[in-house]
Amino acid sequence: MKPIHPGCVDLASRLAKIVAATVAGRGCDCILLSGGVDTGFIAASLALEANARPRAYTVLPGPESPDAPHALEAAERLGLPLRVVRPTRAGWRSAFDLAAIALETADPVEVAGAAGAALGMAAAASDGCRCIVTGDGGDELFLGYTFLQGLPPEKLGEWRRRMASGGAFFSSKPIAGLLGLEACTPLYTPEARRLSLEAPVDCLLSGGWGKLLLRVYLDLAGLHGLAWRGKTPVTSGSGALEALEEASLGSEPLEGWEPSGPHAYLVRRLHASGLLPPPCEGPGRCPVCGRCLEPGGLRCRFCGAWLGGGRVSVYRGLRG
Repeated sequence: MKPIHPGCVDLASRLAKIVAATVAGRGCDCILLSGGVDTGFIAASLALEANARPRAYTVLPGPESPDAPHALEAAERLGLPLRVVRPTRAGWRSAFDLAAIALETADPVEVAGAAGAALGMAAAASDGCRCIVTGDGGDELFLGYTFLQGLPPEKLGEWRRRMASGGAFFSSKPIAGLLGLEACTPLYTPEARRLSLEAPVDCLLSGGWGKLLLRVYLDLAGLHGLAWRGKTPVTSGSGALEALEEASLGSEPLEGWEPSGPHAYLVRRLHASGLLPPPCEGPGRCPVCGRCLEPGGLRCRFCGAWLGGGRVSVYRGLRG
């Protein structure tokens, strides 16, 4: 195990107990087990602190998925009943529709980022699950994003306070709602948010590792490979972005703007569902898709365009 102060171990144990109590209180019977640190920590907390082993759902596009060995190891060592979801082309298309409709966006990166969870939750719903646990909030509260490692202390403190103030949006909530499920996010409860602020920075971010509290608990639970795995973007781990590119092949360009094939594919899916927002009138109009920018005028929620530094950035395909 990597060197860590005993006080950090105590905080990790407290967080595990908070997570276990939250899930027990909600009566959740299923969990998305992505193979990442967040859901691995939750699963270990449930097994070790509450002797609870909910049914686990892991979405794996193939045996070479970087998430595969970690998800399978966690399920085996913790004794979780596991259903592995192997996405088909039709399955991906259904997941893209579900994510785009739930989030009301044609941003390929956001849709792809949510599609893996949508596949897992759809499988859970079909099996009769009522409540599903997700790992949302771990990166935000416990400093899992790699860009946070380079922030000066004052900026890092600002980030921590903002994330702990509540109100974060997680795509799992509306997706679960469309499927008739309740999504439980035990890493983002008020108790977890307070603990995240109480923890010294060195207990969260040290030696190039983020989410150190979660990692040390996993290490102590014997899940060494999962504890010290590197961070993989959700779109890479699931293969969702590649699948969305494939689904969009042959999509006719959109009149007036053509950032990428996936944009065109998702816009048409939203149009067919009656969820295409009207063009924006006024100064807050997105220069890419013509919809309204978010407050502040830097991002378009609909197409994912980012306006900053005097330039416009938008997804243009994996080779764009």
